[in-house]
Amino acid sequence: MPLRVAALGQLPGTLLAQLTDLAASMDLVVLGQAPDTRAAASALSHSIPDIAVVSTTFSDGTGFSFVRELPAGQRPVGLVFVGAREDEAVTAFELQATDFLLWPAAEGRLRDALVRAKQQVLQLSLLRTADELQRLLTEAGGSSGLDLAGLFRGRSESTVAATGGDTVRRRRAAGGASTGTLIASSPWRATGRTGDVRAKGGRDGEEGVLDLSQEDGGRGDSEGRPLRVLVREGRRTRFVPLVDVDWFEADGNYIRVHAGGEKYRTRGTITAIEAALDPRQFVRIHRRVVVNMDRVREMSPLPGGDGLLVLGDGSTLRLSRTYRSRVR
Repeated sequence: MPLRVAALGQLPGTLLAQLTDLAASMDLVVLGQAPDTRAAASALSHSIPDIAVVSTTFSDGTGFSFVRELPAGQRPVGLVFVGAREDEAVTAFELQATDFLLWPAAEGRLRDALVRAKQQVLQLSLLRTADELQRLLTEAGGSSGLDLAGLFRGRSESTVAATGGDTVRRRRAAGGASTGTLIASSPWRATGRTGDVRAKGGRDGEEGVLDLSQEDGGRGDSEGRPLRVLVREGRRTRFVPLVDVDWFEADGNYIRVHAGGEKYRTRGTITAIEAALDPRQFVRIHRRVVVNMDRVREMSPLPGGDGLLVLGDGSTLRLSRTYRSRVR
């Protein structure tokens, strides 16, 4: 089934023409254009596209404010921003955009951006299917220990690892958001398995577990580094292997744990994470973010001294100039 693409905002006519020309060869369906926020909101409330190509300029506002105010359930998985100023890339990637096109762009840039967006949509679809199959197997009592989500995730990550770096390098060379590549990162390690158990409110007694809800991370006098992070979801407690974690993000008094396309929310602080984890692997790149450096494929400069980190799955994170010296 073709993926659906929506054009939002005041996009250049030449870009819309390219989008229409590319649709058939890339198995995409273009739903149409919504030039203002009211039309865009109405379109997304009726049918959420898989991919949205969003101008930074709307006739009655900005694409950034429109996306920022979108309910989570109405946000397309693939998000490509189009703008006329290079510094707009900073805001685009802060909003977790799949890509940013500095327009006018070199030939092939729009195709590259759509390819990345399609990869993100298809990867998420595979993971959701695997999770649902795993749930059904578990409920039926037929699970044999096979981690379907991990299997799909490992396959999709292998594909990204094999192709993603070249895509990013082509994007930079073709006039992408950044001005040049500073470093290529260490190899991206495939994820392991995520354990899931029922808890009755007590602490896990095993060593190697990081409990961010406690001031000392639940480590007490334990020696060595933790191997898993504990997150509580109602009455359920989930143990997420640290090798699966992409990054930690502060959210008020909570921490969002990003792991393999999933997000978990638990009480805790970035300071506790820094203190408990290996600083050579988990590095603070922003006052609100600690990233697993095994996931970083590329770092590029942004205007003002900040940087942009591109992860193995195509996710992007902003590197604050305050913490730039920590990334090696």
